[in-house]
Amino acid sequence: MRPSVMITLLVLVLAAQCNAKKKGKLTKEVARHLLGHWMNKSVTFMGHSCKIEVEHRFSHWTVYHQCTFTCDHWPNITGKASSRCKLATAEESMRDFVDKAINSNLIRRIDVERWLEEQRNGSATLT
Repeated sequence: MRPSVMITLLVLVLAAQCNAKKKGKLTKEVARHLLGHWMNKSVTFMGHSCKIEVEHRFSHWTVYHQCTFTCDHWPNITGKASSRCKLATAEESMRDFVDKAINSNLIRRIDVERWLEEQRNGSATLT
């Protein structure tokens, strides 16, 4: 098994342990797929280059992570999240971005579903 696949699986398992909020199934699945690439600091979402930035903040002797997810093609939308768990923060910021993009009618839910299916099929052929 490739190291990148193993890292992706490890990240997904850790994200599941930290995940405390529930949102739509589609945005959750998209975020989980993108989360597998978050260590690179750059992700390709629907053919567009996107960035994940995580900053650390201290409050009352506790570390909090603030994450932003942006794509060059959609500069007016920024996914944001803050949490004590770094992986949960990254996932939530991606979900926030996808929700905002769909709600702003910049992308259609059906297009996101097709993209996710293509990614799943592509990932299945690599393993």
